[in-house]
Amino acid sequence: MTAEKTTVGSVKSGKEPATSLRRQKRFLEAGLYAPIHKQNAKEKPLSKREKKSHDISIFNFPLPLHHGDVILNSYHDFSLPADIMQEFNQGLIGKFGTHCTKIDKPHYTRIRSNIFVERKPNRKENKIVCQCIPPADGGLGCGEDCLNRMLFYECEPNTCPCGDQCSNRRFQKKEGCKNLDVFLTRERGWGLRTLVDIKRGDLIIEYRGEIISHKLCEERMRNAYKNQKNFYFLDYRQGEVVDACEKGTDARFINHSCDPNCHIEKWALKGELHVGVFASKDIPANTELFYDYNFSVFKDVETQQECRCGSENCRGILGKKPPSRRDTRNHISNLSK
Repeated sequence: MTAEKTTVGSVKSGKEPATSLRRQKRFLEAGLYAPIHKQNAKEKPLSKREKKSHDISIFNFPLPLHHGDVILNSYHDFSLPADIMQEFNQGLIGKFGTHCTKIDKPHYTRIRSNIFVERKPNRKENKIVCQCIPPADGGLGCGEDCLNRMLFYECEPNTCPCGDQCSNRRFQKKEGCKNLDVFLTRERGWGLRTLVDIKRGDLIIEYRGEIISHKLCEERMRNAYKNQKNFYFLDYRQGEVVDACEKGTDARFINHSCDPNCHIEKWALKGELHVGVFASKDIPANTELFYDYNFSVFKDVETQQECRCGSENCRGILGKKPPSRRDTRNHISNLSK
Protein backbone atom coordinates (compact mmCIF):
# COMPACT_ATOMS: atom_id res chain seq x y z
CA MET A 1 0.00 0.00 0.00
CA THR A 2 1.42 3.30 -1.03
CA ALA A 3 0.47 6.72 0.22
CA GLU A 4 -0.08 9.37 -2.37
CA LYS A 5 1.85 12.58 -1.74
CA THR A 6 -0.27 15.69 -1.68
CA THR A 7 0.91 19.27 -1.87
CA VAL A 8 -0.71 22.65 -1.80
CA GLY A 9 -2.75 23.06 -4.97
CA SER A 10 -3.18 19.32 -5.62
CA VAL A 11 -6.64 17.91 -6.48
CA LYS A 12 -8.31 14.60 -5.84
CA SER A 13 -8.13 13.67 -9.49
CA GLY A 14 -4.51 12.69 -8.94
CA LYS A 15 -3.03 15.35 -11.15
CA GLU A 16 0.36 16.56 -9.90
CA PRO A 17 0.63 20.27 -9.20
CA ALA A 18 2.58 22.43 -11.55
CA THR A 19 5.00 23.53 -8.83
CA SER A 20 6.08 22.02 -5.55
CA LEU A 21 5.54 23.55 -2.13
CA ARG A 22 9.15 24.77 -1.89
CA ARG A 23 8.89 26.73 -5.13
CA GLN A 24 5.60 28.28 -4.12
CA LYS A 25 6.98 29.57 -0.83
CA ARG A 26 7.54 33.32 -0.70
CA PHE A 27 9.59 35.17 1.86
CA LEU A 28 8.66 38.45 3.46
CA GLU A 29 10.41 41.22 1.55
CA ALA A 30 9.66 44.03 3.98
CA GLY A 31 8.43 44.70 7.50
CA LEU A 32 4.80 44.35 8.47
CA TYR A 33 4.29 48.10 8.56
CA ALA A 34 6.45 48.98 5.57
CA PRO A 35 4.51 50.71 2.74
CA ILE A 36 6.98 49.55 0.06
CA HIS A 37 8.00 46.20 -1.50
CA LYS A 38 4.43 44.91 -1.21
CA GLN A 39 3.91 44.26 -4.90
CA ASN A 40 3.35 40.68 -6.06
CA ALA A 41 6.35 39.26 -7.85
CA LYS A 42 4.17 37.86 -10.69
CA GLU A 43 2.72 41.27 -11.49
CA LYS A 44 4.36 43.63 -13.89
CA PRO A 45 6.71 46.04 -12.08
CA LEU A 46 5.27 49.50 -11.64
CA SER A 47 6.91 52.57 -13.05
CA LYS A 48 7.91 55.49 -10.87
CA ARG A 49 4.80 57.44 -11.96
CA GLU A 50 2.53 54.47 -11.25
CA LYS A 51 4.08 53.92 -7.85
CA LYS A 52 3.13 57.47 -6.82
CA SER A 53 -0.49 57.01 -7.81
CA HIS A 54 -0.74 53.32 -6.81
CA ASP A 55 -2.81 52.68 -3.70
CA ILE A 56 -0.85 50.26 -1.54
CA SER A 57 -2.90 50.72 1.63
CA ILE A 58 -4.56 47.35 1.09
CA PHE A 59 -1.18 45.63 1.61
CA ASN A 60 -0.46 47.36 4.96
CA PHE A 61 -1.30 46.23 8.46
CA PRO A 62 -3.11 48.81 10.57
CA LEU A 63 -0.63 50.93 12.48
CA PRO A 64 -0.52 50.76 16.30
CA LEU A 65 -2.39 53.41 18.22
CA HIS A 66 -1.34 55.82 20.92
CA HIS A 67 2.10 54.92 22.36
CA GLY A 68 2.91 52.54 19.50
CA ASP A 69 2.26 55.29 16.98
CA VAL A 70 4.60 57.61 18.88
CA ILE A 71 7.39 55.02 18.88
CA LEU A 72 7.12 54.39 15.14
CA ASN A 73 7.19 58.09 14.32
CA SER A 74 10.07 59.03 16.64
CA TYR A 75 13.73 58.93 15.63
CA HIS A 76 16.75 58.58 17.93
CA ASP A 77 20.36 57.44 17.73
CA PHE A 78 21.11 53.76 18.08
CA SER A 79 22.24 52.61 21.52
CA LEU A 80 23.05 49.23 23.00
CA PRO A 81 20.81 47.75 25.69
CA ALA A 82 21.52 48.74 29.27
CA ASP A 83 22.65 45.25 30.34
CA ILE A 84 25.28 45.10 27.57
CA MET A 85 26.57 48.58 28.39
CA GLN A 86 26.82 47.60 32.06
CA GLU A 87 28.96 44.56 31.23
CA PHE A 88 31.12 46.70 28.94
CA ASN A 89 31.72 49.30 31.66
CA GLN A 90 32.65 46.52 34.08
CA GLY A 91 35.25 45.23 31.62
CA LEU A 92 33.51 41.89 31.03
CA ILE A 93 33.05 42.28 27.26
CA GLY A 94 34.45 44.32 24.41
CA LYS A 95 38.19 43.90 25.06
CA PHE A 96 38.94 40.67 23.26
CA GLY A 97 37.84 38.83 20.16
CA THR A 98 38.17 39.44 16.45
CA HIS A 99 36.71 42.93 16.61
CA CYS A 100 37.97 44.02 20.03
CA THR A 101 37.27 47.44 21.44
CA LYS A 102 40.24 49.76 21.72
CA ILE A 103 41.07 50.43 25.37
CA ASP A 104 43.39 53.31 26.19
CA LYS A 105 46.33 52.59 28.45
CA PRO A 106 46.28 54.18 31.91
CA HIS A 107 47.83 57.62 31.82
CA TYR A 108 50.94 58.36 33.86
CA THR A 109 54.08 60.49 33.58
CA ARG A 110 57.36 58.78 32.69
CA ILE A 111 60.32 59.86 34.79
CA ARG A 112 64.06 59.15 34.47
CA SER A 113 64.79 59.16 38.21
CA ASN A 114 62.93 59.03 41.50
CA ILE A 115 61.25 62.20 42.76
CA PHE A 116 61.67 62.98 46.47
CA VAL A 117 58.55 64.77 47.64
CA GLU A 118 59.14 65.35 51.35
CA ARG A 119 62.93 65.56 51.54
CA LYS A 120 66.04 66.11 49.47
CA PRO A 121 67.94 63.09 48.14
CA ASN A 122 71.20 62.07 49.78
CA ARG A 123 74.38 62.59 47.76
CA LYS A 124 77.02 60.98 49.96
CA GLU A 125 79.46 58.55 48.38
CA ASN A 126 79.79 54.87 49.22
CA LYS A 127 82.42 54.11 51.84
CA ILE A 128 83.11 50.67 50.39
CA VAL A 129 85.50 50.61 47.43
CA CYS A 130 85.83 47.43 45.40
CA GLN A 131 89.24 45.82 44.99
CA CYS A 132 88.70 44.64 41.42
CA ILE A 133 91.59 44.60 38.97
CA PRO A 134 90.91 45.94 35.46
CA PRO A 135 90.99 43.07 32.90
CA ALA A 136 94.17 43.13 30.81
CA ASP A 137 92.30 42.13 27.67
CA GLY A 138 90.14 45.24 27.82
CA GLY A 139 86.98 43.35 28.80
CA LEU A 140 84.45 44.31 31.45
CA GLY A 141 85.48 44.27 35.08
CA CYS A 142 83.62 44.16 38.40
CA GLY A 143 81.99 40.81 37.74
CA GLU A 144 80.30 38.43 40.13
CA ASP A 145 83.29 38.49 42.50
CA CYS A 146 83.12 42.28 42.93
CA LEU A 147 82.75 43.27 46.58
CA ASN A 148 80.33 46.10 45.78
CA ARG A 149 78.20 43.80 43.64
CA MET A 150 77.99 41.24 46.45
CA LEU A 151 76.76 43.93 48.85
CA PHE A 152 74.31 45.41 46.30
CA TYR A 153 76.29 48.63 45.91
CA GLU A 154 76.89 50.22 42.53
CA CYS A 155 80.45 51.28 41.83
CA GLU A 156 81.17 54.96 41.42
CA PRO A 157 83.34 56.06 38.50
CA ASN A 158 85.60 58.19 40.74
CA THR A 159 86.57 55.34 43.06
CA CYS A 160 86.25 52.15 40.98
CA PRO A 161 89.66 50.81 39.83
CA CYS A 162 88.13 49.48 36.61
CA GLY A 163 86.99 52.91 35.45
CA ASP A 164 85.13 52.70 32.15
CA GLN A 165 85.52 48.91 32.16
CA CYS A 166 83.27 48.60 35.23
CA SER A 167 80.10 46.56 34.62
CA ASN A 168 78.56 47.37 37.99
CA ARG A 169 76.95 50.66 36.92
CA ARG A 170 73.69 49.49 35.37
CA PHE A 171 71.39 51.98 37.10
CA GLN A 172 73.73 54.90 36.38
CA LYS A 173 73.81 54.00 32.68
CA LYS A 174 70.03 53.47 32.54
CA GLU A 175 70.50 49.92 31.32
CA GLY A 176 67.61 47.49 30.92
CA CYS A 177 65.47 45.80 28.30
CA LYS A 178 64.26 48.31 25.71
CA ASN A 179 61.79 45.96 24.01
CA LEU A 180 58.95 45.80 26.53
CA ASP A 181 55.27 45.94 25.70
CA VAL A 182 52.31 46.95 27.87
CA PHE A 183 49.30 44.82 26.96
CA LEU A 184 45.85 43.96 28.29
CA THR A 185 45.51 40.54 29.92
CA ARG A 186 42.28 38.60 30.26
CA GLU A 187 42.00 38.41 34.04
CA ARG A 188 44.77 40.56 35.53
CA GLY A 189 44.21 43.92 33.86
CA TRP A 190 47.25 45.49 32.23
CA GLY A 191 50.51 43.56 32.13
CA LEU A 192 54.06 43.86 30.85
CA ARG A 193 55.81 41.40 28.53
CA THR A 194 59.15 41.18 26.82
CA LEU A 195 59.48 41.05 23.05
CA VAL A 196 63.04 39.67 23.14
CA ASP A 197 64.86 36.93 25.05
CA ILE A 198 66.19 37.93 28.48
CA LYS A 199 69.00 36.10 30.27
CA ARG A 200 68.94 35.18 33.91
CA GLY A 201 70.29 37.92 36.18
CA ASP A 202 69.79 40.76 33.68
CA LEU A 203 68.29 44.05 34.80
CA ILE A 204 64.96 44.36 32.99
CA ILE A 205 63.63 47.71 34.18
CA GLU A 206 63.95 50.09 37.12
CA TYR A 207 60.91 50.70 39.31
CA ARG A 208 60.71 54.47 39.76
CA GLY A 209 58.19 56.84 41.27
CA GLU A 210 57.68 59.44 43.97
CA ILE A 211 59.45 58.70 47.26
CA ILE A 212 56.95 59.48 50.04
CA SER A 213 56.42 58.53 53.66
CA HIS A 214 53.88 55.99 54.89
CA LYS A 215 51.85 58.83 56.37
CA LEU A 216 51.58 60.67 53.05
CA CYS A 217 50.86 57.38 51.29
CA GLU A 218 47.87 56.69 53.54
CA GLU A 219 46.68 60.28 53.06
CA ARG A 220 46.81 59.90 49.26
CA MET A 221 44.87 56.65 49.46
CA ARG A 222 42.12 58.34 51.46
CA ASN A 223 41.93 61.45 49.26
CA ALA A 224 43.70 61.57 45.89
CA TYR A 225 43.40 57.84 45.12
CA LYS A 226 40.11 57.03 46.85
CA ASN A 227 38.31 56.40 43.52
CA GLN A 228 41.11 54.29 42.01
CA LYS A 229 40.98 50.51 41.82
CA ASN A 230 44.69 49.89 41.24
CA PHE A 231 47.57 51.11 43.37
CA TYR A 232 51.27 51.11 42.52
CA PHE A 233 53.17 51.23 45.81
CA LEU A 234 56.42 49.48 46.57
CA ASP A 235 58.60 49.45 49.69
CA TYR A 236 61.58 51.78 49.42
CA ARG A 237 63.15 51.69 52.87
CA GLN A 238 61.95 51.88 56.45
CA GLY A 239 59.18 54.46 56.67
CA GLU A 240 59.09 55.24 52.92
CA VAL A 241 57.48 53.81 49.80
CA VAL A 242 57.71 54.33 46.04
CA ASP A 243 54.46 55.78 44.69
CA ALA A 244 54.19 55.06 40.95
CA CYS A 245 50.47 55.82 40.58
CA GLU A 246 50.99 59.06 38.63
CA LYS A 247 54.73 59.11 37.89
CA GLY A 248 56.96 56.14 37.18
CA THR A 249 57.97 53.58 34.56
CA ASP A 250 56.34 50.63 32.81
CA ALA A 251 57.47 48.47 35.75
CA ARG A 252 54.23 49.53 37.44
CA PHE A 253 52.32 47.20 35.09
CA ILE A 254 54.14 44.01 36.13
CA ASN A 255 51.64 41.62 37.70
CA HIS A 256 52.02 39.29 40.66
CA SER A 257 52.64 35.57 40.35
CA CYS A 258 53.21 32.86 42.93
CA ASP A 259 55.65 31.31 40.43
CA PRO A 260 57.42 34.45 39.12
CA ASN A 261 60.09 34.80 36.47
CA CYS A 262 61.45 38.05 37.96
CA HIS A 263 62.40 39.42 41.37
CA ILE A 264 63.05 42.77 43.02
CA GLU A 265 66.52 43.95 44.06
CA LYS A 266 67.42 47.19 45.84
CA TRP A 267 70.85 48.64 45.04
CA ALA A 268 72.50 51.49 46.92
CA LEU A 269 74.07 54.42 45.14
CA LYS A 270 75.21 57.67 46.80
CA GLY A 271 73.06 57.18 49.86
CA GLU A 272 69.86 56.32 48.00
CA LEU A 273 68.29 53.12 46.69
CA HIS A 274 67.51 52.06 43.15
CA VAL A 275 64.79 49.41 42.87
CA GLY A 276 65.24 47.11 39.90
CA VAL A 277 63.32 44.21 38.36
CA PHE A 278 65.75 41.40 37.53
CA ALA A 279 65.22 38.15 35.63
CA SER A 280 65.11 35.12 37.94
CA LYS A 281 65.59 32.76 34.99
CA ASP A 282 65.95 32.80 31.24
CA ILE A 283 62.81 34.44 29.83
CA PRO A 284 61.87 33.76 26.18
CA ALA A 285 60.40 36.44 23.95
CA ASN A 286 56.66 37.28 24.11
CA THR A 287 56.46 36.18 27.75
CA GLU A 288 54.65 38.17 30.42
CA LEU A 289 56.77 39.36 33.32
CA PHE A 290 55.85 38.56 36.93
CA TYR A 291 57.34 39.04 40.36
CA ASP A 292 56.10 38.02 43.79
CA TYR A 293 54.37 40.92 45.55
CA ASN A 294 54.94 39.20 48.91
CA PHE A 295 58.21 40.97 49.65
CA SER A 296 57.81 44.11 47.58
CA VAL A 297 54.33 45.62 47.73
CA PHE A 298 53.30 48.17 50.33
CA LYS A 299 51.73 46.12 53.11
CA ASP A 300 48.32 47.85 53.33
CA VAL A 301 47.45 47.82 49.62
CA GLU A 302 47.29 44.28 48.29
CA THR A 303 46.50 42.45 51.55
CA GLN A 304 44.00 39.63 51.18
CA GLN A 305 43.27 40.28 47.52
CA GLU A 306 42.48 37.32 45.32
CA CYS A 307 45.40 35.99 43.31
CA ARG A 308 44.75 35.22 39.63
CA CYS A 309 48.21 34.15 38.52
CA GLY A 310 47.01 30.65 37.60
CA SER A 311 50.25 28.90 38.61
CA GLU A 312 50.26 25.40 40.06
CA ASN A 313 51.54 26.58 43.45
CA CYS A 314 49.21 29.59 43.68
CA ARG A 315 48.66 30.76 47.26
CA GLY A 316 45.18 32.06 46.46
CA ILE A 317 45.75 35.57 47.84
CA LEU A 318 48.22 38.40 47.35
CA GLY A 319 50.45 39.57 50.15
CA LYS A 320 52.01 37.53 52.90
CA LYS A 321 52.42 33.79 52.52
CA PRO A 322 50.10 31.68 54.68
CA PRO A 323 51.95 30.05 57.60
CA SER A 324 52.97 26.45 57.14
CA ARG A 325 51.79 23.70 59.49
CA ARG A 326 55.19 23.61 61.15
CA ASP A 327 55.17 27.36 61.81
CA THR A 328 51.64 27.15 63.18
CA ARG A 329 52.55 24.26 65.45
CA ASN A 330 55.61 26.12 66.78
CA HIS A 331 53.54 29.24 67.36
CA ILE A 332 50.95 27.31 69.37
CA SER A 333 53.63 25.61 71.44
CA ASN A 334 55.22 28.96 72.24
CA LEU A 335 51.88 30.36 73.40
CA SER A 336 51.31 27.39 75.68
CA LYS A 337 54.60 27.93 77.51
